[in-house]
Amino acid sequence: MSNENTLPQPAEDRPLAAWRKPFLEALSQSPNISRAARVAGISREWARQCRKADPEFAAEWEEALEEGVDSLEEACWARAKGENISYQFTKDGKSIPHPVTGEPYCEPVFSDTLAVTLLKAHRPEKYKDRSAVDVNATIKAQPQYDLSILTDEELEWLERIQTKLEAHTNKA
Repeated sequence: MSNENTLPQPAEDRPLAAWRKPFLEALSQSPNISRAARVAGISREWARQCRKADPEFAAEWEEALEEGVDSLEEACWARAKGENISYQFTKDGKSIPHPVTGEPYCEPVFSDTLAVTLLKAHRPEKYKDRSAVDVNATIKAQPQYDLSILTDEELEWLERIQTKLEAHTNKA
Protein backbone atom coordinates (compact mmCIF):
# COMPACT_ATOMS: atom_id res chain seq x y z
CA MET A 1 0.00 0.00 0.00
CA SER A 2 1.45 3.34 -0.99
CA ASN A 3 1.85 6.21 1.38
CA GLU A 4 -1.01 8.66 0.74
CA ASN A 5 1.12 11.62 1.82
CA THR A 6 3.67 11.13 -0.99
CA LEU A 7 1.15 11.32 -3.85
CA PRO A 8 1.46 14.20 -6.32
CA GLN A 9 -0.77 17.23 -6.05
CA PRO A 10 -4.27 16.70 -7.48
CA ALA A 11 -4.39 17.20 -11.24
CA GLU A 12 -7.89 17.93 -12.49
CA ASP A 13 -6.79 17.51 -16.08
CA ARG A 14 -6.14 13.79 -15.56
CA PRO A 15 -8.75 11.73 -17.40
CA LEU A 16 -11.11 9.55 -15.41
CA ALA A 17 -9.59 6.38 -16.86
CA ALA A 18 -6.22 7.28 -15.27
CA TRP A 19 -7.50 7.36 -11.69
CA ARG A 20 -10.84 5.53 -11.71
CA LYS A 21 -9.56 2.14 -10.52
CA PRO A 22 -7.43 3.33 -7.54
CA PHE A 23 -10.19 5.73 -6.50
CA LEU A 24 -12.88 3.02 -6.51
CA GLU A 25 -10.60 0.48 -4.76
CA ALA A 26 -9.79 2.97 -2.01
CA LEU A 27 -13.47 3.89 -1.67
CA SER A 28 -14.45 0.22 -1.33
CA GLN A 29 -11.85 -0.30 1.41
CA SER A 30 -12.79 2.81 3.36
CA PRO A 31 -15.94 4.69 2.32
CA ASN A 32 -14.32 8.09 2.65
CA ILE A 33 -14.30 10.27 -0.46
CA SER A 34 -11.45 12.51 0.71
CA ARG A 35 -9.19 9.52 1.33
CA ALA A 36 -10.08 7.89 -1.99
CA ALA A 37 -9.36 11.14 -3.83
CA ARG A 38 -5.94 11.45 -2.13
CA VAL A 39 -5.10 7.85 -3.07
CA ALA A 40 -6.10 8.55 -6.68
CA GLY A 41 -4.18 11.84 -6.75
CA ILE A 42 -7.19 14.05 -7.47
CA SER A 43 -9.40 16.46 -5.57
CA ARG A 44 -12.80 15.55 -4.14
CA GLU A 45 -14.36 18.25 -6.27
CA TRP A 46 -12.93 16.75 -9.47
CA ALA A 47 -14.15 13.30 -8.46
CA ARG A 48 -17.64 14.69 -7.85
CA GLN A 49 -17.65 16.52 -11.19
CA CYS A 50 -16.70 13.30 -12.98
CA ARG A 51 -19.39 11.44 -11.07
CA LYS A 52 -22.03 13.92 -12.24
CA ALA A 53 -20.82 13.67 -15.84
CA ASP A 54 -20.56 9.87 -16.03
CA PRO A 55 -23.55 7.74 -14.89
CA GLU A 56 -21.52 4.52 -15.15
CA PHE A 57 -18.85 5.94 -12.84
CA ALA A 58 -21.60 7.16 -10.49
CA ALA A 59 -22.98 3.62 -10.27
CA GLU A 60 -19.50 2.19 -9.63
CA TRP A 61 -18.98 4.85 -6.95
CA GLU A 62 -22.18 3.80 -5.16
CA GLU A 63 -21.20 0.12 -5.36
CA ALA A 64 -17.75 0.90 -3.93
CA LEU A 65 -19.35 2.83 -1.06
CA GLU A 66 -21.67 -0.11 -0.35
CA GLU A 67 -18.70 -2.50 -0.27
CA GLY A 68 -16.88 -0.20 2.13
CA VAL A 69 -19.86 0.04 4.46
CA ASP A 70 -20.37 -3.74 4.27
CA SER A 71 -16.75 -4.22 5.29
CA LEU A 72 -17.15 -1.82 8.19
CA GLU A 73 -20.36 -3.54 9.27
CA GLU A 74 -18.60 -6.91 9.19
CA ALA A 75 -15.84 -5.57 11.44
CA CYS A 76 -18.45 -4.10 13.79
CA TRP A 77 -20.27 -7.43 14.03
CA ALA A 78 -17.01 -9.19 14.88
CA ARG A 79 -16.25 -6.66 17.61
CA ALA A 80 -19.81 -6.73 18.94
CA LYS A 81 -19.53 -10.52 19.30
CA GLY A 82 -16.07 -10.39 20.88
CA GLU A 83 -14.31 -12.05 17.96
CA ASN A 84 -11.40 -9.62 18.20
CA ILE A 85 -8.51 -10.63 20.39
CA SER A 86 -6.65 -8.17 22.57
CA TYR A 87 -3.27 -9.03 24.05
CA GLN A 88 -2.61 -7.82 27.58
CA PHE A 89 0.56 -5.87 28.34
CA THR A 90 2.27 -4.50 31.43
CA LYS A 91 2.94 -0.80 31.89
CA ASP A 92 6.43 -1.47 30.48
CA GLY A 93 4.93 -2.84 27.26
CA LYS A 94 5.82 -6.48 27.95
CA SER A 95 3.18 -9.09 27.21
CA ILE A 96 1.55 -10.74 30.20
CA PRO A 97 2.03 -14.52 30.11
CA HIS A 98 -0.98 -16.78 30.55
CA PRO A 99 -0.68 -18.47 33.98
CA VAL A 100 -1.22 -21.98 32.56
CA THR A 101 0.20 -21.96 29.03
CA GLY A 102 2.88 -19.28 29.37
CA GLU A 103 1.74 -17.87 26.00
CA PRO A 104 0.95 -14.15 25.77
CA TYR A 105 -2.32 -13.60 27.60
CA CYS A 106 -5.20 -12.41 25.46
CA GLU A 107 -8.92 -11.99 25.82
CA PRO A 108 -11.83 -11.13 23.53
CA VAL A 109 -12.87 -7.50 23.30
CA PHE A 110 -16.62 -6.89 23.12
CA SER A 111 -18.49 -3.72 22.24
CA ASP A 112 -21.95 -3.47 23.73
CA THR A 113 -22.48 -0.14 21.96
CA LEU A 114 -21.80 -1.66 18.55
CA ALA A 115 -24.02 -4.62 19.36
CA VAL A 116 -26.94 -2.36 20.31
CA THR A 117 -26.44 -0.16 17.24
CA LEU A 118 -26.38 -3.15 14.91
CA LEU A 119 -29.46 -4.69 16.52
CA LYS A 120 -31.34 -1.40 16.14
CA ALA A 121 -30.32 -1.22 12.47
CA HIS A 122 -31.25 -4.79 11.59
CA ARG A 123 -34.21 -5.42 13.88
CA PRO A 124 -35.72 -1.98 14.51
CA GLU A 125 -39.16 -3.44 15.24
CA LYS A 126 -37.68 -5.16 18.28
CA TYR A 127 -34.76 -2.95 19.38
CA LYS A 128 -35.61 0.60 18.34
CA ASP A 129 -35.83 3.33 20.94
CA ARG A 130 -39.37 3.45 22.25
CA SER A 131 -39.70 7.17 22.88
CA ALA A 132 -41.75 8.93 20.25
CA VAL A 133 -43.35 12.28 19.64
CA ASP A 134 -46.89 12.32 18.32
CA VAL A 135 -46.93 15.25 15.93
CA ASN A 136 -50.67 14.84 15.52
CA ALA A 137 -51.36 15.18 19.24
CA THR A 138 -53.82 17.87 20.20
CA ILE A 139 -54.13 19.96 23.28
CA LYS A 140 -57.00 18.82 25.42
CA ALA A 141 -59.96 21.01 24.53
CA GLN A 142 -61.65 23.09 27.16
CA PRO A 143 -64.86 21.49 28.39
CA GLN A 144 -67.98 22.49 26.49
CA TYR A 145 -70.69 24.11 28.60
CA ASP A 146 -74.42 24.32 28.00
CA LEU A 147 -74.81 28.12 27.80
CA SER A 148 -78.58 27.89 27.34
CA ILE A 149 -79.01 27.82 31.10
CA LEU A 150 -77.54 31.34 31.46
CA THR A 151 -79.60 34.50 31.53
CA ASP A 152 -79.05 37.29 29.00
CA GLU A 153 -77.29 39.30 31.68
CA GLU A 154 -74.94 36.40 32.49
CA LEU A 155 -74.18 35.85 28.78
CA GLU A 156 -73.29 39.55 28.33
CA TRP A 157 -71.07 39.36 31.40
CA LEU A 158 -69.38 36.21 30.00
CA GLU A 159 -68.83 37.90 26.60
CA ARG A 160 -67.17 40.90 28.29
CA ILE A 161 -64.84 38.57 30.20
CA GLN A 162 -64.00 36.64 27.02
CA THR A 163 -63.31 39.88 25.11
CA LYS A 164 -61.04 41.11 27.89
CA LEU A 165 -59.15 37.79 28.02
CA GLU A 166 -58.70 37.71 24.23
CA ALA A 167 -57.40 41.28 24.18
CA HIS A 168 -54.92 40.46 26.92
CA THR A 169 -53.82 37.28 25.10
CA ASN A 170 -53.28 39.16 21.83
CA LYS A 171 -50.98 41.68 23.58
CA ALA A 172 -48.72 38.91 24.90
